[in-house]
Amino acid sequence: MITVFGTVCLDRVRRVQRIPPIGGYVGVNSERWFLGGEAANTASALRAWRAEVRLVGNPLGHGEFRTMIEAALRDRGIAYTAPEFDRQTPVCDVYLTPDGERTMFGMGFSELDGVPAEVFEIGDSGWLAAEPNMGETARQVVRRAVGQGRPVLLMDFYQESDPPVPGGCWQCSTDWVGARGDLQANREVVVEMARRFQCPAVLTDGAHGIHTAEPGGPARTLPPFPIDHVVDSTGAGDVFRAGLLYGLDQGWPWMRCLAFASAAGAQNCLHEGASEVVPTLAEIEAHLGAHPEVRRSYHG
Repeated sequence: MITVFGTVCLDRVRRVQRIPPIGGYVGVNSERWFLGGEAANTASALRAWRAEVRLVGNPLGHGEFRTMIEAALRDRGIAYTAPEFDRQTPVCDVYLTPDGERTMFGMGFSELDGVPAEVFEIGDSGWLAAEPNMGETARQVVRRAVGQGRPVLLMDFYQESDPPVPGGCWQCSTDWVGARGDLQANREVVVEMARRFQCPAVLTDGAHGIHTAEPGGPARTLPPFPIDHVVDSTGAGDVFRAGLLYGLDQGWPWMRCLAFASAAGAQNCLHEGASEVVPTLAEIEAHLGAHPEVRRSYHG
C-alpha cells in the first residue's frame, strides 16, 4: 500500500494568449475545472496504473467545491481520508499560455498548516509520499512515518529544518531550488540534498532533463524523454513522483524508476489538466520504447 499525504484541491484552468504586464489586460479564451493538488494528482496516476494507494489530505471545506472534489475522487476510485476542520476549500487558479507554461494563484492553502498531525490516518507500513504545503503539520507526519521505519518520498522539501528520510528518496524541481538550465548549480543541489536527506535525490528541470545523486556519490545528468508539443505542464512533477513510487513499490532499480517516471511526466504534458487524462502504462512503455537512445542513457 502506498500512502500519499498532502494537498487536495480544485484547479480552475484558464487559457490565455499571454500573461499581461502589471496593470494590463488579457482575455480568457476558456475555463475548465479539474481535481488538483499534488497529492491528488499523484494518487490519480497511481490508481490509474492499478497500484494500491491511500490518499490522505487536507480538510475539504464545505459547499459546492467540496462536492466537486468528492465526486472526482469517487470517479477515480480513490480512497480518501481527511480530518473535519473548519477550513476553506483550497482552489488554485491556473493560467495557461500556448507554450504550455502555467502561472498559478492559490486561495485557501495558507490555512492548511496548523491542523494537528496526529489526526491524519497514514497507516503504519508501505511507502509514504509527502509535500510541504501543510507546513509543520507535514513535517510531523513525515517524522512519524520515519519513526515507523517506513520509506518516505519527499517532494519539494528543501528547508534546513526538513527531516532526513534514510531508506527513502528526495524529489524537487528547479521551480524551487537550483536554476533552470544551469547544469553545474543543479548538479551541486542533488549532491547536497542526497547528503542532507540521506537518500537518493532527483531534481527535474523540464526540457533540460533531470539530475540525480546518491549519498556520497557524484551527480549524474539524464536527458528528458521528448514530446512533440507541451499542452499543459501542470502536474508533470506529480506524475513523475507517481512514476517513482510505482517503480520503488515494485522494487525496481533506481535508474529504471527514473526512466519510467521521466517518460510518465512527459506524457502527462500532452493533455490539459494535471490528472484529468493520466498516461496509461502501455503509453508510457511505448514512449520508452520509441526513444531507445534516451532510455539507454538511464542504464549506461
